[in-house]
Amino acid sequence: MLRAAVRRSTGAAAARSRLIAPRWRSMSVNSVDEGIRAEHFRLSSRNHPLNGKSPAMTTAEYEKREREISDRVGRQQNKIWSPDELEAKLQTFNDVHVPETYSDRIMHTIMYYGLYHPFNLITGYTHIDPSPKSIEWRLIILESFAGVPGFVAAGFRHFRSLRMLRKDYGWIGTLLEEAENERMHLLTCLKMFEAGPITRTLCVAAQLGMTPFLMAIYMVQPKAMHRFVGYLEQTACQTYHNIITHVETPGTKLHTAWAELPAPDIAKGYWHLDDNAKWVDALKCMYADEANHRDVNHTFATMEDDDPNPYVLKHKEDAARAWKLMEAQRILREHREAGARI
Repeated sequence: MLRAAVRRSTGAAAARSRLIAPRWRSMSVNSVDEGIRAEHFRLSSRNHPLNGKSPAMTTAEYEKREREISDRVGRQQNKIWSPDELEAKLQTFNDVHVPETYSDRIMHTIMYYGLYHPFNLITGYTHIDPSPKSIEWRLIILESFAGVPGFVAAGFRHFRSLRMLRKDYGWIGTLLEEAENERMHLLTCLKMFEAGPITRTLCVAAQLGMTPFLMAIYMVQPKAMHRFVGYLEQTACQTYHNIITHVETPGTKLHTAWAELPAPDIAKGYWHLDDNAKWVDALKCMYADEANHRDVNHTFATMEDDDPNPYVLKHKEDAARAWKLMEAQRILREHREAGARI
């Protein structure tokens, strides 16, 4: 009933808002409803999302729509994933960017051989039937670090805009939403797992070590840092997909420990999950968020600093959808309360 109410309100709201979601270069300029489609790129005529080479909006178009873009209502709203969208995102867990430039190869080497494989060794993570304990502190450490790059990049672009006396062309909002989204992932994990002294020490060490590294890269070559984050999110997607697969596979350690765990209230509120949502439902939302960050950062890595952000209006669409869902929940709650009084 709730989903039906949301669907009924979607068409009217889309007609009113005409908000444009991110579009890859192979999409038509008139495809204004692309952002709410769950169709996977392999089933469409679109190019692979990691191969996006140019922004969907030119500087002239940005200037023409400046009044609309400057409205900050809903700019920090996270994506509320539908079941179809989650399923479509889950099919992209093996989507990877192949290094093309010398800078790409350096970032790829640092990510995979300097961080990913040593991290697996430290946390005791194995791809085949991982233990719940190895996943618990892996997720806490991963999310405590994943919230750093977006804030670093947003800070640099904020000061650059002030220093150069010119626009940012919409990047800062997307980067801050990414940082906030990763922080919410961390808080969600902390509701499920206890962070011990070793885990807390590793979180501090990771932040102290990697924050100056990311800042140095962004000062010299912003594209390289976005490429690095894209590679980081690729590993996160593969990790989350592996976790979800094992939770849903009977006979595995994760299925035994986590299959029936309820989602924490913070996850139900943040992603608007049902009251009976399981922990694995929250994990799927976290995976979808990581897949989105992967695509966004690989796109930013192909763009110039002053190219308009092709995702700038996506946040408004996400806010509109969240508002419609809350309205549907309110109406359903009122109907139930009215029925209970009869």
